[in-house]
Amino acid sequence: MIHHNVNPIIYRIRHFIKGKHVLRAYGVSPAIKAISPQCVLKNFDTIRQFLSGTLGLTTAQREVVFRLLRLWSYYGVVYPKQSQVTEAPGCSKATFWRTIALLRDLNLLTVVNRYLVREQAQISNLYDLEKLVLAIARYLAERGKQFHDSYLAPFLRMPGSLFWRAIYSPNFPSPPPRLARETA
Repeated sequence: MIHHNVNPIIYRIRHFIKGKHVLRAYGVSPAIKAISPQCVLKNFDTIRQFLSGTLGLTTAQREVVFRLLRLWSYYGVVYPKQSQVTEAPGCSKATFWRTIALLRDLNLLTVVNRYLVREQAQISNLYDLEKLVLAIARYLAERGKQFHDSYLAPFLRMPGSLFWRAIYSPNFPSPPPRLARETA
């Protein structure tokens, strides 16, 4: 059974981050959902080649990334507990944290600590995979995969050096204006 949610609403949730209430949007609008679950399955070998050849991930680290990528492509958000990702065979807790640290060092993943406001207790982290997904989409586009997303078009048309400079910059481009209004 394939989950099909055509509702473009981006949900909002309050986080308590470093003593401040922060309103964060979660969920991926269909306009910027670059990689679907079917795309991950059809291009599994190419994505695996990108993760091992370009990023230099080991087999266990690739498994962690694929599990996070499957969650992102299906739900649009990734905030599993570490134990949920590592419960399947072939992945340890140490591998999970090494992979998260490596992707953070490569600036392809952002970790947002989530807290319960009333109890001020930390719950599972929110993993923002947007830069990683854009890098994978760029790699797939270079190998013949066609994307028809208006959000992806400027990133896929950029020359290689400008694309990677944009991905690695701390001032990563914001979503289109329509989405910015929805999340405000």
